[in-house]
Amino acid sequence: MKAPGVIYRLGRKPDPWAPPDWASAGPDGTFGNRFDDPDATYRVLYASSQRLGCFVETLARFRIDPTLLAELAQIEGADDYFPPGEVPMEWLEKRILGLATTDKEYADVCSSEWISRLRKLLAIHWKKFGVYASEQAHGSNFNRKS
Repeated sequence: MKAPGVIYRLGRKPDPWAPPDWASAGPDGTFGNRFDDPDATYRVLYASSQRLGCFVETLARFRIDPTLLAELAQIEGADDYFPPGEVPMEWLEKRILGLATTDKEYADVCSSEWISRLRKLLAIHWKKFGVYASEQAHGSNFNRKS
C-alpha cells in the first residue's frame, strides 16, 4: 500500500523514531510486542497512517484480558497486582508522538489482503513457533508454546 503522506509513531522520548535499545529487551530478546523478531536479530518500529493506530497497537499491553481478570477475581487475599487497563504515568512520561512524511509503500498487516499473503508466506514457520490454527487465521494474539 502507498502511505498517505504522513505517518505517526508513538515512541520513546526524545526521538520517537529511534529503534528501542537492545538493553531494554526482555530475557527472550524481544520487547514484548506481537511483531518482534523471535530470533532477536532485528527490531521493529511500529508506525501508522492514523494517530489512533499508534495508540491501539502500543497500548495493547495494558488492555484487560477478560479471562485473566475473571481468574484473578477468584483468588483470595490482598489485591496486590497492578490494576489492569491502567497506563502507568511513568510509561506515559517516556513517550512522545512523532510524525513523518513518506511516499514509500508499507504492509497493512491487518488488512485481509496482507493477512492472506502473510499466512501463505509464513505457513512453514507456524509450527516452529507453536502458533495454533485459529491464531494463524487471525494473524494476531500469537501465543507461543513454552
